[in-house]
Amino acid sequence: ATRQSSSSSSSSPSCRLQQRQNTLFMSVSPIEETESSSPSSERVGRSNEEIERELSSGRILEDGPVIDFGSVKDSSSRAEKALAKAREEYLLELNLNTHDNLSGVQQTQKQQHSQQIAAAAEEKGIIKGQQQQNRLMGINDDVVQEVGREVGAFVSDPTLVQKCAAYLRSTAPTNMFEPHPSTESTSSLDYTGEEESLKSLLLESYMESGLVTEAFAKTFYLGTQLLPKDAQEAIWAVYVWCRRTDEIVDAPRSPTDVSMLTDLSSWEIRLENLFKYGMVEDVMDLPLLDCKIKYPNLPIEPFVDMIRGMLMDIPDLGQDRYDTFEEL
Repeated sequence: ATRQSSSSSSSSPSCRLQQRQNTLFMSVSPIEETESSSPSSERVGRSNEEIERELSSGRILEDGPVIDFGSVKDSSSRAEKALAKAREEYLLELNLNTHDNLSGVQQTQKQQHSQQIAAAAEEKGIIKGQQQQNRLMGINDDVVQEVGREVGAFVSDPTLVQKCAAYLRSTAPTNMFEPHPSTESTSSLDYTGEEESLKSLLLESYMESGLVTEAFAKTFYLGTQLLPKDAQEAIWAVYVWCRRTDEIVDAPRSPTDVSMLTDLSSWEIRLENLFKYGMVEDVMDLPLLDCKIKYPNLPIEPFVDMIRGMLMDIPDLGQDRYDTFEEL
């Protein structure tokens, strides 16, 4: 019975995270000095003169203007136009599906087309079972392999995720989020007796974010161990959002997958809905929602900039060569 209890407790995300933290700290512990080490030995490196010479040969940007992308966004650029067009098409399809405006024939044709695509993908080995079809956006084979398991698989009930989001919204400052039809039904929910389980789900999603951060950015993750708990978790939440954004563009795609621009449009709309309405789509959105509530002045602009930065990774769309430093 003791062994079973120990095994059960060590399988939780928080225990696994602590075990990996201990291993990581041991791997970077200082090595004891040997007899050959001398406290008086001089450091080997560049001299101050060499550093000054390098600095003087470059462009010093300190104290210069900090330009946010949102203030200089060029709506006439090819990339921006492509993203705007993909967004418009995505919203149109979303609106049609939401309001069920398709005729019976159109619905049947669309369903048959989706089934044909899924069957072709299954046959070619592009989709390997229901588990991959249900993966969270921005999570792919590379992420799963790096982390060691499916991300976000610790919760299977989407209604529980939405209830947790509703609970978080109830703790937010007044008027932080605008009302939305899809969230109004949860605005008057009674969380008596459920607060602890909802807080536990949020904590588990934070721990999952920590595992993803540690898997992809070990030294960065190690630095977060020196921060207060709230700041540490907030950085994990933002990092995972950025990782998922990057994976949307970098992950391999098959001919049956939707375009990168469509995914980026969908991802940007999700971001806007989270900041404006407090809405979430999956369990890994919960930490970012909690961050927005804890840090009300957290702006959306850096997140939007991150999505715009992904446009440069889309083949034949982004600019990757510049003639002058000023153009860059």
